[in-house]
Amino acid sequence: MTRWLCLLLLWLSSFCCLAAKVLVIHSYHPGHPWIHDYSRGLALSLPGHELSHLYLNTKYLPPSQFAAQGDLAWLSYLQLKPDLVILGDDNAIDLLALRIARHGTPVVFLGMNDNPRHGGIYGQPLITGVLERPLMKRNLLEMAQMLDGARRVKVLFDASSVASTALHDNFGTQQQVTLGPLRVSLAQTNDYAQWQQQVLSAKEQGYQALFVGLYHTLKDVSGQPVEADAVLQWSAQHSPVPLFAFWEFSVGPQGAVGGLVIQGYDQGVLAGQMAQQILASAPLSSLPIRIGERASYWFSRSQLNRWQLTPRPKEQSPIHWQP
Repeated sequence: MTRWLCLLLLWLSSFCCLAAKVLVIHSYHPGHPWIHDYSRGLALSLPGHELSHLYLNTKYLPPSQFAAQGDLAWLSYLQLKPDLVILGDDNAIDLLALRIARHGTPVVFLGMNDNPRHGGIYGQPLITGVLERPLMKRNLLEMAQMLDGARRVKVLFDASSVASTALHDNFGTQQQVTLGPLRVSLAQTNDYAQWQQQVLSAKEQGYQALFVGLYHTLKDVSGQPVEADAVLQWSAQHSPVPLFAFWEFSVGPQGAVGGLVIQGYDQGVLAGQMAQQILASAPLSSLPIRIGERASYWFSRSQLNRWQLTPRPKEQSPIHWQP
């Protein structure tokens, strides 16, 4: 019995030695649905490792405080001395990726909307990760086909830097875009009252559908942040036309009808797999920056019933369902 106990202790000690310290630095706050989803993916792909989490809260803080948040995260990084750092979304990447990599720690990012060449990320020997690229144009065209005769739709985003980057990546600097028979108007605001007016007036302005993107930096009349869930629920309840989405976290019985959307969970799984390979001594040169999993169809049954719509996925693609 003693011999078997010694063997068990030896096996456990060897396992513990293989466990690595991984620091995950998130751009946003713990309650953000995107963070919740990709954190599940990271946990799945990194079993047995010690994951610590820091949140920069940049959806609620003004940009003037971003650098200070980055400095606080840097101090935590120095104290923890992790074996690898995972950075979630553009703000954390911009603030910390180069700084941490130049200190000698491998960095894996996810949720990057910007071009990695713009911030000097591309080609860095200790940095790799997963790009976030929603298929906006295809989503617009395919969802419009569910609305027979739809010719005009509006895309509504907050005015955050991340939202601006995502829109610019898909549409350049245009505010009016023609996609085949579809005319698309693009609008951004951080003013909740203006957002509400855009939603309420959609039908009278001639739009047959609204597509909501990011809505996490809206402020009320007193300058206080408006909870993202409250924005989504109000928009879904009061929109006079069907509401569609670009991200899966917006789809649901109190949210959007659906769309050809991307998931945070997929980003987390891919980034976690890359991190796992690095921790297993794979050279970063063998793990180039990649685009995340392509979008998939998600729909809310109750919202489809409300608007009497039927999904029309391409090539018999599977549909994922929300209530």
